[in-house]
Amino acid sequence: MRIIDYYNYIATAVCIGIGAAAVVIFSKSGNARGRKKESYSWENGIIYLLLAVIVLVASFLRLYKLGEIPLGLQQDEASIGYEAYALARYGIDRNGYPYPVYPITFGCGGGSPLLIYVNMFATKLFGTGVYGLRLIPAVCGILTVVLFFFSLREGFRHGKYDTSRNTIALCGAAFLAVCPWHVILSRWSLDSNIMPFVLCLATLLFMIAVRKHSTVMYALSAAVYAVCMYTYGSATIVIPLTLLFALVYCLKKRAITVGQLLISGAVFLVIFMPLLVFYGVNYLGLPEIHTGFFTVNRFTASRTGEVFLKFDGTLPAQLFNNIKSFISIVTFGDDSDMLCHFIPGYSTLFEFTFPITFLGVVVSFKEVFQGFNSVTRRDNSYERTMNLGQTSEDDSRTINVIWNSTLAACIILSLLITADISRMVMIFLPLLFFFVKGLAFVSEQSQKLASAVLILVMIASCAFVRDYFRLYNDNTESIFMPTYGEAIKRAYEIAGDDHPVYSTYEGLSAPYMIALYYTQYDPAKFAETVVYREPDAEFRIAESFGNFTFADLPENILEKQYFDTVFVVADSELSVFKGKDNYVVENRGKYSVVYPADLE
Repeated sequence: MRIIDYYNYIATAVCIGIGAAAVVIFSKSGNARGRKKESYSWENGIIYLLLAVIVLVASFLRLYKLGEIPLGLQQDEASIGYEAYALARYGIDRNGYPYPVYPITFGCGGGSPLLIYVNMFATKLFGTGVYGLRLIPAVCGILTVVLFFFSLREGFRHGKYDTSRNTIALCGAAFLAVCPWHVILSRWSLDSNIMPFVLCLATLLFMIAVRKHSTVMYALSAAVYAVCMYTYGSATIVIPLTLLFALVYCLKKRAITVGQLLISGAVFLVIFMPLLVFYGVNYLGLPEIHTGFFTVNRFTASRTGEVFLKFDGTLPAQLFNNIKSFISIVTFGDDSDMLCHFIPGYSTLFEFTFPITFLGVVVSFKEVFQGFNSVTRRDNSYERTMNLGQTSEDDSRTINVIWNSTLAACIILSLLITADISRMVMIFLPLLFFFVKGLAFVSEQSQKLASAVLILVMIASCAFVRDYFRLYNDNTESIFMPTYGEAIKRAYEIAGDDHPVYSTYEGLSAPYMIALYYTQYDPAKFAETVVYREPDAEFRIAESFGNFTFADLPENILEKQYFDTVFVVADSELSVFKGKDNYVVENRGKYSVVYPADLE
């Protein structure tokens, strides 16, 4: 066992003890609502100075060696980059569709539209390249730290927490800045990786709307929630459920009027409409829409069989496995999940924080249920208008119910799908909020106990930063396929379109996708010449396009028919060319380019 494993066991035990001690202190205090503990009060200048320091730390952790850690490109990352490049340069995606509402990428999606289209504009401005491809998620990650700070200030804007909400918000922002899940997520370009930013913005706007009772803010919030639907597939379940739960509470507490609800709903529907039509084409059999300006196309395959529960005799076992995976993901982490999402020993929100998080969940849901059953003080719209900009305990509960609703929606999602960290990406911001809620509860009982939790987090953060920059590339070699992109690009420079390029499959996953991005291949030529292994498979994998072939190396590789071929081979395959003076070998790291000397 590693030192971090021992640390996690000890820290988990300490957090359980701290949580239990806080509950005991709270119980012995007689649950007195009016009791106020002495707390720090920050001036605005100091608050924003400290926030700036936190943002600088977050920026360093998300931008330092961004093009080198992770080293290489993952296949979905390359897919998103190539779609963005193709749309920016040629106005079509790799399947030949002009500006699709939802690019079908591998045939069943696999690349949600928002990040692709944002990267399209980034590609026009900055060109292609690994650093530029990852810049959008990195910047969104930094901005999420800022948004989370302000959402915490909104969430703790009342009563017993009002004087300490700046301290609470700074602690929460600092935790997100160093959180393993969010640092790793911000440093590569998977479509789900910008979801936390969009979700946090939508939630913050919703919170402000509740506090100000503002129709404009409700409409803005609805607009951003609608944009959320374009960020990742799981949003199509989580966002509607979140809004359903939250709006039922808001209507009950008269935090929103029917008119405001209708206006916001109309805004949401207008922005969501293209995606709604897309779902109609794919799931209701509506005809495809093809114009010169945009496309609403149909997937070539469906992923529902892979992702969703099957309603057959295996249903109880599937539910059990989903519950087990969900509990693992939100506690100690799921080591069976892809290593691109975590470093062993450093689970999503650190392995030892879940007792404090669960405490925050209990405290928050208790407040919500108390608020739901309480009598609303504001009985008419006139009184609400007179209280614009003011805050009440009712408003605070309504504000916090947004995070509760998001968590509840994510739990329902986890029961319906085969859960993993990327599909459950929407649950971690609510869990961060509940960690902060639990920490605030502990601090209310004893600031020394809360300080102990923060010290545990600080020590683990330092260890995580050290291990991330030292070990992450070693752990993810098989996922990000380092040096292959440079090798296939060099092979195409030598071969051009006149000579065959033959690529190995050793240690690679969908290498054709890496080749498309690094060579900036013409998408129209790709769509005309591509040959898929299984055209109707859930994930279509190209075995060839143009003059490229992707397969295991042929046994007769040295025979005459391959004398004009440029090869990309793994280090383990170089022995085939050993002693052959008529071949040139260019080593690019783990992969080499091998070609006949007369092609130089």
